Amino acid sequence: MKMHTRFLAAALGLLVAAPAFATQSRINGMSGGEKSFTIRDEANIYGLPQFLVDHGNEVDVDATVGASYGRMNVRYALSDEAVLLLYGLRSPWAGNGSVTTVTTIGGLTPQAVAGVGAGALAATDPTFHQFGVGFGMKVGEGMRLGARMELGGARADGDGNNLNSNTIFGLNLGLGFDLGETNSLDFGLTLRIGSFTDFEGGADRWVSESNIGFGLLGKGEFQVHQIAKLVPYLNLDWRGVTIGHAVRGDEVGIGNEAKKGTVSNTIFALGADLAINPAERVTIQPGVGLALRSSSAEGTAIPKGQILGAENSNTMMPYYGFAAEAQAFDWLALRVGARQTVILANNGNVAGQ
Repeated sequence: MKMHTRFLAAALGLLVAAPAFATQSRINGMSGGEKSFTIRDEANIYGLPQFLVDHGNEVDVDATVGASYGRMNVRYALSDEAVLLLYGLRSPWAGNGSVTTVTTIGGLTPQAVAGVGAGALAATDPTFHQFGVGFGMKVGEGMRLGARMELGGARADGDGNNLNSNTIFGLNLGLGFDLGETNSLDFGLTLRIGSFTDFEGGADRWVSESNIGFGLLGKGEFQVHQIAKLVPYLNLDWRGVTIGHAVRGDEVGIGNEAKKGTVSNTIFALGADLAINPAERVTIQPGVGLALRSSSAEGTAIPKGQILGAENSNTMMPYYGFAAEAQAFDWLALRVGARQTVILANNGNVAGQ
């Protein structure tokens, strides 16, 4: 009996020591991403920073394995109505922060559609660091405000004439309203700006002409039953990148015509969850939604302005899924999530000189 007890204690210790895996499986890995803001918990603070006021005096370490490298944060309650956030990341900025992943749409990158090839930009230092600060507060009886700012970058030097570097800046603003004791409305706005430089042989080979992003998030919570809330939401995300190839007369095949490549990606998602609490500290949250994505990629030669290649695609993605949580003890939560998406794509390609 003692051996079984010790084994159970050790197993529970492992679960408690790695809460990130359970959290990610519910809100991101298996649930697609929308659960990161439709379920009220600490994951909300990265899109809706006004929810910082609900999570003071806590420390999190999440996504400690995999391509995202991980995230940590410390949240300190300055008062009952104000919380300060400090956090760090070690990952590319949502596909826009690293030189080699400036933005890929259907396998195309700006340098590829500019007619130079996907390998034109060298790899960057993989230790891409970001750090940020945030602040959330209550205003009066029914309003919440929040703001979050982050800065990141990477630099990889060669022999003095070769350099790959990039920087990013992000700003996230949030506003929320409590409508009575059970209903609420919340909104988040995100702005992103990035840039990079690729030096080769002491000259600019590639430079960032535009690398920007815009996000808008809105959700509501409305009591529709004694144990259930309806959680409708909308999420808009746009990213666009334009890069240019500097004129290099000694570059084979380039001559005096600089190349330029542009890609853009717009995603709009609309859906609703039903948050059900059948028992104390138990949540079951199914949901449905529809995402629409529009993407384009184009390359030109300057000054003649020929179109070297173009691709446009429109995708419809209906999805459904659920997330569930049972708070077994104050120190242990059991979480699970699943999601299925149907992808209906319409792609068009144009090529010319």
